[in-house]
Amino acid sequence: MLQGCADEYTNPIALSAPDPWMQYYNGYYYLVATTWTNELGIRKASKLSDMVNAENTIVYTFDGHTAWAPEIHLIDGRWYLFYSACAPDTEDYECHRNHVAQSASDDPMGPYTFMADLDDPNDQAFELDPSYIIINGSQYLLGSYIVDTQNLYIRPMANPYTPTASKSFLSAPTYDWEQDGWTVNEAPEPLYHDGRVFVVYSASHCSTPDYKLGLLEFTGTDPLDSTHWTKYPEPIFQRSDENHVYGPGHNGFFKSPDGTEDWIVYHANEEETQGCEMERTARAQKFTWGSDGLPALGVPEAIDVSYDGPSGE
Repeated sequence: MLQGCADEYTNPIALSAPDPWMQYYNGYYYLVATTWTNELGIRKASKLSDMVNAENTIVYTFDGHTAWAPEIHLIDGRWYLFYSACAPDTEDYECHRNHVAQSASDDPMGPYTFMADLDDPNDQAFELDPSYIIINGSQYLLGSYIVDTQNLYIRPMANPYTPTASKSFLSAPTYDWEQDGWTVNEAPEPLYHDGRVFVVYSASHCSTPDYKLGLLEFTGTDPLDSTHWTKYPEPIFQRSDENHVYGPGHNGFFKSPDGTEDWIVYHANEEETQGCEMERTARAQKFTWGSDGLPALGVPEAIDVSYDGPSGE
């Protein structure tokens, strides 16, 4: 047990919570996750240790089905709920497209109303995992799409619900460690540190215990040109057989209440064979930064072990 903080927590922080995204805002943590339904809910807790018992309150219902990978972002005083889902009367998973809803106020608990479809009319590919990133003061949509392989894309935005151009290719699964189970780059997530802009993404297929995280960094001048991004050759977060953590990935990042610590939220399985279903649980842990300025995420922590909660609780 780690000492030094009265408020401790254990993983998992939420059951049945794949593809988790969490924010700390005005005294509370807010956690949203995949549902596989036409409803999306948010769990709210004042301490990380209380999240596991928080009610999943439905904040948005849409006309369609199979919601995946929701995220909430505070932009110009409103929360925007990005998600992928299928339209009514569609059946296979390739019907997924990206969408966004808007909150009624600055309350993360909504309610939310539909704002826009974010699919690319010039390329009707299977799209999923939308996220929002700011680079040099400009807004962009991140996402994943599937043609022959599953790649990452980036699109310029005038605002959170108005893309201004078609998607541009960002990354493909070229390394062996990105190809376990299938060739996959998905779930791109923004991460900012010391003036540097990163995208952390999930690689390999979620049905395998080798689902993991990779890293891109914007190192040029044009975010829409993939050659202006550096892709690091090794995964930055992956399975821990010693800790019985399998398939860790599809993450988000959040700050501690006092803003001094960086934390990752992610899902993982307790058994190698559990795959991509709703039994995936949400976990959280603090991470640091290496001397090279890159995120040092460490090793996925074992469940049912007590750790110090975020600073400032």
